[in-house]
Amino acid sequence: MIDYIIQPVLMGGLIKEVAEDKIKVHLHGRLGVITVSRKIIHYTEELVPGHEVKFYFSYFQVVRDPYDYDSAAMDSPTEMIPSLLGGKLVEVNDTAVKMEIMEQLGFITVPRRWVFTDFVLEVGLNIEFYFSSMQIVEKQITGQK
Repeated sequence: MIDYIIQPVLMGGLIKEVAEDKIKVHLHGRLGVITVSRKIIHYTEELVPGHEVKFYFSYFQVVRDPYDYDSAAMDSPTEMIPSLLGGKLVEVNDTAVKMEIMEQLGFITVPRRWVFTDFVLEVGLNIEFYFSSMQIVEKQITGQK
């Protein structure tokens, strides 16, 4: 078995799409795409494409026996508290994996290199990772990165 510890780090992304109950965020550096429920985003103004967000996020770890994960910290109205969450792989291809987050919070697609595992990657594997609610940082100015 590989010996490693996943740790949450502060990440950033750009809101690309806003739907009635979901948003799609592209991670900076072309590191992946996160589609999540609006309920985990702290915002005071209307959400629109172009908003920058920050949040805590970690690599994925495949687990044989998943914990009874708790997403209560994701509901904090003011703080970004990393929570250890679970999910299942729903898509695996040559370059990326897509995972459904527990409690129908959304989906995350990242490069395969983000997954620590001793197992061959396949649909249905249990995943754990750290994730926090998201905070709006600023609105990106058109024409700038």
